[in-house]
Amino acid sequence: MIRNAEMPHGLGAAFQEVSAAGGLNPTVAQAQPEREPADILDAYWAEAKRYYLHGDFPRYATPAWRELPPDDPRKFAGLMHYAENWRKYGDDIADDLNDAIKPRGPIHLRPTLAELDQRHDDTIARNRRGRGNEAAA
Repeated sequence: MIRNAEMPHGLGAAFQEVSAAGGLNPTVAQAQPEREPADILDAYWAEAKRYYLHGDFPRYATPAWRELPPDDPRKFAGLMHYAENWRKYGDDIADDLNDAIKPRGPIHLRPTLAELDQRHDDTIARNRRGRGNEAAA
């Protein structure tokens, strides 16, 4: 049975229903008390740490990482992974990342496959000549 809660006229009342125990239960969802900011941060940190420890996150600055919303704990896990690598390996990893995410020039100005193949062949030949000189010395 649904009935209006007995409230003074003009204040408006939530609809309530009689429970099996004889009490009144609200039929409309009640507002939950707001969580404390510290609780929100603790929960976010715990979830980000879980993603980090399980490796369940996209790598920092990849397209998949950039598509995540800013408040997604997986985004923070990717950032923690990058920061930890930077701590371990120094600025080399930052240089690698900067190289990976820097904007590339227009495709018509990039080297052709034939030019890249020639550079590769030249590097191999140069390395072979270098090893031959060391053996002779």
